[in-house]
Amino acid sequence: MSYILSADFGTSSLKISLLDYNLNLIKSAKANYTYEVKKGKEVEIAPEILLQAFKKGVKILGQEHTNKIEYVVCDTLCPSLIAMDREGNPLYPAILHLDRRSTKQARKALQAVGKDTFLKINGNLPFPGGISLTSILWIKENYPDLYQKTQVFGHFNTFLQKFMVGKFFIDPTHASFTGLYETLEWGGWSKELCKGLDIDASKLPEIADSNQITGGLKKEAARFLGLREGIPVLMGANDTATAALGAGATEEGQILNISGSNEIITVTLEKPLPHEKVYLRTHAVRNRWLLLAITVGGGALEWFRREFYREMSREEFYEKYFPEVVKRASKPRVHFYPYLAGDRHSINQRRARFSNLTLDTTREEMLCALLFGIFEPINLVLSIYRNQVKFKEEVALTGGMVNEAFLEFKKRVFPDFVFKNVQECVAIGNGKLALSGKS
Repeated sequence: MSYILSADFGTSSLKISLLDYNLNLIKSAKANYTYEVKKGKEVEIAPEILLQAFKKGVKILGQEHTNKIEYVVCDTLCPSLIAMDREGNPLYPAILHLDRRSTKQARKALQAVGKDTFLKINGNLPFPGGISLTSILWIKENYPDLYQKTQVFGHFNTFLQKFMVGKFFIDPTHASFTGLYETLEWGGWSKELCKGLDIDASKLPEIADSNQITGGLKKEAARFLGLREGIPVLMGANDTATAALGAGATEEGQILNISGSNEIITVTLEKPLPHEKVYLRTHAVRNRWLLLAITVGGGALEWFRREFYREMSREEFYEKYFPEVVKRASKPRVHFYPYLAGDRHSINQRRARFSNLTLDTTREEMLCALLFGIFEPINLVLSIYRNQVKFKEEVALTGGMVNEAFLEFKKRVFPDFVFKNVQECVAIGNGKLALSGKS
């Protein structure tokens, strides 16, 4: 029996899975890692930490399984900007999507190029951290020597490709979130944007489709990971685009909801519809696009549990207390603004806060306010497109926060939709890319 190896690099963990050619899950493993937060707004991780997690995950799968691997495909967190030298060595830690250090550079970029130009070419405004050109500009301004030394600016998937097959690649789903790619045309790097921002286009990687076989696993990478040399490696895609593919959300109006540390909604489009408050990226399949709305989700809930329910164990809170609160939850007087990790949809960075508190406000009311507040940015995005896109009623739902209590609450917040729980959609998405792979 032959297997597909799927490696899903998230913000704080790697899930590695083996699939057969019928996309059945054979075995999986998980390896956790920790990103670093500095000065409250700089969020980084050393790429080598992710590689070690990859090695650990492969080892857990066991040699009796890994000897049967015929394809390797990885999806990765996005953005995850890495400045690399000619050999692919990182010159600076990966700057992650949670990073907000480049607000000044985002404003300069918007002034230099203009809102309309960004939207008509890339489909996104230069949101700091969320669109990685602002991080490139931050490096250029603060470390000009490092900028000059950089051979390639890519995302973590670019680093992985160089490590595994010896070439610098990036796929369109990641390229869309650099802010320098012709997203609306499924095109190439935009000469107009690069020139307007004074970013050297020669420092950007080659673009390859997500289902393209980019090469065979190099001897050095194979030895490090404990895999067979020469296994075909696919380009892969961004994690949310891969999940949408795996969930079958590839036609106009189909929706995927990922409930985890972040609350994410993607809507599939057959033609691009950019908007200044929404992310637009290519899908993992040709001639499709994804609208994307993201806000802090389970991360906000975990913060609240940790700070306001210290007398409860984690198990007691989630398994007993939280389900009872959700059953009773109604829209409270208190309001929660869900920007604990800033606002991914804004250049001006917001902060989270509670409002309308009184002396008789309880922590349960605040918890209810937090739950309702989490979904406000997503409701805003859906309202923007309600008259332009015919949404499908059924929503594919996946993620670590999916449980019966949370699902019942979500049905009250989104009464026009029917939620269908889907499992292993990222691994299945990677499997679909492998099976449709092209040389």
